[in-house]
Amino acid sequence: MTESIIPKRRLITEKNNLIEITAWKINKSINYPEGIKYSFTFVHDEKRTIAFDNYNNEGHHMHFLNKKEKYKFVSLEKTMEIFFNKVEEFENNLNDK
Repeated sequence: MTESIIPKRRLITEKNNLIEITAWKINKSINYPEGIKYSFTFVHDEKRTIAFDNYNNEGHHMHFLNKKEKYKFVSLEKTMEIFFNKVEEFENNLNDK
């Protein structure tokens, strides 16, 4: 069973970076206890720079530059909020350089 929660979308930011988001319902399991799978990705200079996902049975985790770390999942909405805040912070810091 898969049902789209957030249809796959590609957005271009004001600074010409790419954002791709998607989420869908799946059957609950040990690896996916919430019954959702998702990916929020930000691409800068053709490289994945920020991402939040729960793919590959790794649980909820975040990618920032070349680092990956787990984070406490609260909800899909909260994860998306954190993701967009991190993207905004990153793009704002581009102005400082």
